[in-house]
Amino acid sequence: MTDRSLRIVHVTSAGSYTYGAVMSMMTLAKAQIAAGDDVQFETWQGRNFGAELRGLGYRAHEVKVRTKIDLLAILQMRRWFREQKFDIVHTHLSTSSINGCLAAKFAGIPSVATVHGMSSKRSFIFADHMIGVSQGVCDHLVAQGVPSAKTTAVYNGVDVPPGVMSKQEAREAFNLPMDATVFGTVARLTPMKGIDTGLEAFKILAEKVPNSHYVLVGSGDGEPTYRQWVADSNLQDRVHFLGYQSNVFNPLAAMDIFLFPSLKEAMGICVVEALAMGLPVVSTNVGGLPEVITPEVGFLVPPNDAHAMAAGAQTSLNRPELASKARLRAQTEFSTDSMRRGTQLVYTNLCEIW
Repeated sequence: MTDRSLRIVHVTSAGSYTYGAVMSMMTLAKAQIAAGDDVQFETWQGRNFGAELRGLGYRAHEVKVRTKIDLLAILQMRRWFREQKFDIVHTHLSTSSINGCLAAKFAGIPSVATVHGMSSKRSFIFADHMIGVSQGVCDHLVAQGVPSAKTTAVYNGVDVPPGVMSKQEAREAFNLPMDATVFGTVARLTPMKGIDTGLEAFKILAEKVPNSHYVLVGSGDGEPTYRQWVADSNLQDRVHFLGYQSNVFNPLAAMDIFLFPSLKEAMGICVVEALAMGLPVVSTNVGGLPEVITPEVGFLVPPNDAHAMAAGAQTSLNRPELASKARLRAQTEFSTDSMRRGTQLVYTNLCEIW
């Protein structure tokens, strides 16, 4: 099994490339292709993702899915899975996992579902095995009655792409002073990501750290509220809303300390991206984040505690050794090759008992 290439189909109901779960799926798929596997995609008709994939040179088949469980779509997928003689059906996201894993069962092909969040087991019960993006996710599934032997933790992998801006280039590109101390967050601008806590923490830091700035990378329905808060706090010259960035590594290059105030998180791929760029991280102690952030690379603080986050950030500024250890941790524990090998082991074990 491990000595030959595999025919793998990744099934996703995503509408675009911008979801974190989709980016993780694509990171895995690229690593599998580089290792010699034959990888294709099953996507939903009426959404843009299939066309996006084909435009990038990938093979993507589309199926029309009308309901959460669509028998006709399942039968169509079953036929295509058999025609293509796939070794593994690997699903991502809830609707994909319900329909894709049922189709795999009917086709007689083993299925794996990656659970990208603290999700209900109901969407993944038809999978032969579940991959959690952290042990915290696996524990959450087991607490719902999923047998522990049916779950495996495989961390999302990150590799810094070539051509990332230098710090000087990034600060010039995003209009940040070269001599500033720059704190930053990459996240959807929504309450669940704790953006208000990040802003409150920076307000504290702004009084203690001269020439400090805060960069927010992302968009979301809370953005108007956060912009108003910044204006009311008279911080509009020091808080920068950069919006969605297709390459987050460039704004990360401009930062000195990464703040992640999220209230609920399965693993936090943007936290790993920050580590890969050598950024100390001050993160909330929720979900799978304690598996990512150790004392050697940053600090874990309680959620909704702006003072603790500010204190951790200020301490990080006095510990320059955190930067090299952050980069090393990302390279050793969260590489794309580690992600591929962990996933390959799940495939191998599953196919041996299939």
